[in-house]
Amino acid sequence: MIKGFIYDVFCGENASGNPCGVVMLDSWLDDTALLQIVTRLAQPVTAFVIADHFDAVNGSAKAMDDVGINSEAEADSGAYLIRWFSQAGEINLCGHGSLGAGAAIAEHWGDNLAQLRSKYGNLTVARFDQRYQIELPAWQAQYVELAELSVNLDASPQEVFTTRDLVVVVNSEEDVVNFVPDYSSLADIDPYHAFIVTAQGAPDEYVLRYFAPKIGIPEDIATGSAHCSLAPYWFDRLKADTLNVRQVSSGGGAFRVTKSGSESVLLSSFVKKRAEIDLF
Repeated sequence: MIKGFIYDVFCGENASGNPCGVVMLDSWLDDTALLQIVTRLAQPVTAFVIADHFDAVNGSAKAMDDVGINSEAEADSGAYLIRWFSQAGEINLCGHGSLGAGAAIAEHWGDNLAQLRSKYGNLTVARFDQRYQIELPAWQAQYVELAELSVNLDASPQEVFTTRDLVVVVNSEEDVVNFVPDYSSLADIDPYHAFIVTAQGAPDEYVLRYFAPKIGIPEDIATGSAHCSLAPYWFDRLKADTLNVRQVSSGGGAFRVTKSGSESVLLSSFVKKRAEIDLF
């Protein structure tokens, strides 16, 4: 019996978080079968994982040290292969799907430190206290002029920069909340993956909204991979090494980001299991 699990990731006191599906397999199914499961689970993203028996983690303490994961994370560890799918097809990185996968692995396979390997790169998820923590790559900003881009923007930006994503920094949290997206324009932002609008919130905080209509997600509820783009920018601008983050979407997302050298960001959040489904 193959089971599907649904987890809410990036939960908080006033944030319902972002749901994801997780399916744990013994071996890969073909893409048609994977997409059928994605459709049945009906979540924004579904992560598929299998145990990587050919590359187990040797020495969990060293694995945590190597990637900067909190040393209080419990020691049991394992290596896994992962793929992420939206309703439209396979995607190249999903933070909340990875944290959901880490929670499923800890709960069902007993590994509190999971090395997740994909064809797009490797990630590590660790459980400590009541939170899950993931190390993400830090993407450096390339600044551009809005006039260079074919995007209709209902806001006056302070700055515009690009990474994998197109990011617009506006004046206030109110501007982020009130931003009205032009989805037809945002669906045609090649070569960028998604559009992010962001501003400072409290003194130790930034806020955001995240739009990815080109991959079938008009507006995401709570987005882990957004902080690959945003955290390095806000660390530098606010002169801080740790920041709280709120995604001011309809459901809301709550995050904590911590600088981990110049090339990575540690992202931590709460993860809750909502449902378990017998697939076949």
